[in-house]
Formats: sequence, C-alpha cells, structure tokens
Amino acid sequence: MNIKNAGLLAVVVALSACSCLKSPDLNVSPVANGSKYGESAYAAGQGSKIRSAANDMSVKEKFAASGFDMVYFDYDSAAVRDDAAATLRQFADFAKENNVQGVTLEGHCDERGTREYNLALGERRAVAVKKYLIGLGMDAGQFTTISFGKERPAMDGHDEASWAKNRRGVIVLN
Repeated sequence: MNIKNAGLLAVVVALSACSCLKSPDLNVSPVANGSKYGESAYAAGQGSKIRSAANDMSVKEKFAASGFDMVYFDYDSAAVRDDAAATLRQFADFAKENNVQGVTLEGHCDERGTREYNLALGERRAVAVKKYLIGLGMDAGQFTTISFGKERPAMDGHDEASWAKNRRGVIVLN
C-alpha cells in the first residue's frame, strides 16, 4: 500500500469513528432522518418552503418578543436541563395557541472539541429538543433539525461564560 492510499484509509477510518459517537446521557444517534448533520429538507436548503401559520408576521413578532427561542446545555451533554424544560413548555404552549407548523431546531456547541464531534453533539442537542417537544404533544412533522456545531458562536470568548452561551439549542420559526 502506498502512502497516498494509507492516508486516504486513515481519513476514512477517522470519519467513520466520528459518525458512531453517542451521547452517554441520551439514547439518540447523531444521524437524523437521512442526513448526517440535519434533516433532508432543511439540509438541502428547502426549509423555507415549509408552509405554516408562522408565516404571519404578527406570530413571528410575538415569538421574537417571547424570549423562549433558546435553551442551554451543560458541557458535553445533550440532556434537556430543568431551565430548558420550562422554556420548551412555554414554546409548546405558544406553538399550539398560534398553530405553528414549520420549526427548525438548531444545535450549537462551544469551541472545545473537534469540528466533527461538535457537529454530532449539536445534532444530538437539536434532536433532544425535538423529542422533548414531541413529548409535550407536538407533532414530529412540525420539526426539522440542523447542527451548526461550533461554527456559529453566540459569543466570542475563550472562557466558561462564553462557552455556556454557545452550548445552546435555538428554535426558529420557518
């Protein structure tokens, strides 16, 4: 085997190892609905085509003012925290009252860890939010998930305060 083939084999093995990571605190796979880092419609750029009552600006304005569009996670965890559970209950009530149908759930991470690991962890976080909302009576068809890993930090900084704000799930009305 020549050096080029050995290098290619090493890359394939490393990527394969990343795709099988599982969160110890949540029994979900980092691969969701046909796409490694997000569901097919959103990952293909078609998320904006999902029709919903949320297209009414007044609903989006009410949602923007609500303050329940974001939840936070502990370090290296995809478990929904108690404070996040309260926020998600508020969102579920709002969504039911306003007939919200198209929702994208984003998973984000802090800067620590590899890009691949954080994309997988971000996906597990988005899926955890989705499962929690389904448990509150929402329909699975209302949601798409996507992971941004560490690629879109909410705060710049290399300290715990910044990292805590970057470990989040974001709810976006389509």
